Amino acid sequence: MTKKETEVRELEESEEATFAVVDPDDYRKTKKLQAIQKSKDHYKEYKRNRNQKMNELKDQWSNWREAYRERQASAIADYASELMPLIEEGLENDTLSEDDLIASLGPNKADLDVRMVAKEGGQVPIGENRERKSMPKPNCDEVYRQLERIERKLGLGLELEENKGPAEI
Repeated sequence: MTKKETEVRELEESEEATFAVVDPDDYRKTKKLQAIQKSKDHYKEYKRNRNQKMNELKDQWSNWREAYRERQASAIADYASELMPLIEEGLENDTLSEDDLIASLGPNKADLDVRMVAKEGGQVPIGENRERKSMPKPNCDEVYRQLERIERKLGLGLELEENKGPAEI
């Protein structure tokens, strides 16, 4: 038996030899979706564990409420930043419109463009002197809901189907 035949037979018999073919485009898409989900989960952690996070900040900051507000606004800005390449692509191919990027805050309140939230790190002009401060919780929540709407429109979000009853086997 030649050396080459021996190597082939060893490779065939070996259980250790595992090969995986990875499409670089699929790999990049998967990593991007994972980054989006991670940033989204980080924001949701601030929402769900508000009291715990505030208690942690009480030990570190004299103005712990403002510190919490800043971190929550920063978390929503990170989520928006992760989505920005997909948002820009959606605008280019007309999957999204400019109106889709607006988080409406109700009558007599300024609406927020999610691009601005991402660009400014969650800081928005507040008050008569338009000083930049971290977004309040209701604004963060509305931006979060708008980002989820954008995800669905881009085909990334949860899709609900009509309940057609139990499956028949």
